[in-house]
Amino acid sequence: LLHLISSTDSLLKQKELFRQAGNREGEMMAWRHLGRKYREDNHFIKAIEAHTSEYQLADALTDTAGMIQALNNIGTCQRRMSLLDEASRYHYHALRLCEAFSDKQSHTARKNRVVSLNGIGNIALRVGDDETADSVFRAALAGEAQLNSALGQAINYANLGAIFEKKGLTDSAWVYYRQSMKMNQQAQSALGIALCHGHFGDLFLKEGETEKAIAQYEKAYQMKGQIDT
Repeated sequence: LLHLISSTDSLLKQKELFRQAGNREGEMMAWRHLGRKYREDNHFIKAIEAHTSEYQLADALTDTAGMIQALNNIGTCQRRMSLLDEASRYHYHALRLCEAFSDKQSHTARKNRVVSLNGIGNIALRVGDDETADSVFRAALAGEAQLNSALGQAINYANLGAIFEKKGLTDSAWVYYRQSMKMNQQAQSALGIALCHGHFGDLFLKEGETEKAIAQYEKAYQMKGQIDT
């Protein structure tokens, strides 16, 4: 039901219906969808408030998987706001719950773990801790491969490519960005494909291939109708 609702107003109404019916699990999931919708719209404070309500309900329900998802959601919002210390705290808290949780084999449990790792890796990359970022992204990539998630693999290949690009190792960066493109195409992710064209453009520019760089940026720009502008 919640996946079919696209507007925040409708989600708020459905959340209230769940609350009035005493359906706390439904209310928790409505807060989760609301938070993600707010985040997509760049309303990060509202998103954090929604995911905090999600966490509180998950805690009351002793729903460990729900708590982990809420913590990762809060961490992601804080990361987008560049509140890296806070974001790190939430992603590490989520990872500790993953390690302590008795369920380590279900799809949800394994996905929660790789999301936690990916968040930690992105923070490490932002603060210049490339060694930690590389290690964590590789662990996340292995987890996404086990889950057969093409999009998850695409994201982590691109993250690893960014590390090599930052180090000036463009040959290695090409390898990982091309793998990312392959997985994004498999996942049919227009956003991921556009981002890869941008990465290709950056590498061509670094190599002095200006015309090839422009061509790649143009390909990314032409996809604007398929993705969030």
